[in-house]
Amino acid sequence: MISLTTDFDDFYSGQMKGIIYKINSDAKVIDITHKIKRHSIYEAAYVISNSYSFFPSGTIHVVVVDPGVGTDRAPIVINFDGHIFVGPDNGIFSFLDGEVFRINLDTLSQESFKYGIVSVSNSFHGRDVFAPAAALLDIGIMDFLERTNQHVTLPFKKEISKNTALISVLYVDSFGNIILNLKKEDVKIKGIEVFGIDIPVLTHYEEGKELELIALYSSSGHLEISKYLGNANSTLKVGPGDLLRINLKN
Repeated sequence: MISLTTDFDDFYSGQMKGIIYKINSDAKVIDITHKIKRHSIYEAAYVISNSYSFFPSGTIHVVVVDPGVGTDRAPIVINFDGHIFVGPDNGIFSFLDGEVFRINLDTLSQESFKYGIVSVSNSFHGRDVFAPAAALLDIGIMDFLERTNQHVTLPFKKEISKNTALISVLYVDSFGNIILNLKKEDVKIKGIEVFGIDIPVLTHYEEGKELELIALYSSSGHLEISKYLGNANSTLKVGPGDLLRINLKN
């Protein structure tokens, strides 16, 4: 099985699927999402790290949010937690600490050529590099992989002191919920203060129907700032990768 996560919600994802089926007509291709915010590597890192485990072991996950396409950033494959991840080495796999391989483009091109794929563009490695790499891996071909020792990680912050914390925003979903890089096991709190707003930590959304903002632990286990039947981010106006200094209420 191959999953796709990208920031292009148009015919480009269809071309990627076409390449995969050209190499392996028996492939099973599942979309996680093609609605990652344009160029948001931070958002992609959160989405894939909180989505892959819902797929069967052995699934190949292609993630393409690639503002550096055509530069010298490496194309990589990571083997982590029984899953395989394929994409650019730009930080999208920051939360996945496994075996890392670099894709040798010359060898990949030789293998892809056998299936009628004859060129690699400088502007669409999703179609020309990552899709064929995933399809080849799906049928057991991996001679284009070269072991390497490291990959790029983004500077996500989680700095906790007695009464304050410096925390990265991981994700803002379509409801305006703000997911923070903080989990229940990191610190025991009854509430937080952000931008002068007192925000209690509750257990479900409806508890906060009379409040400006609330916090609760999301389905991913991270602390989430929300507004009942509203949009919390219309108040705070933050984005993935932003830093929030918050006061902790114990």
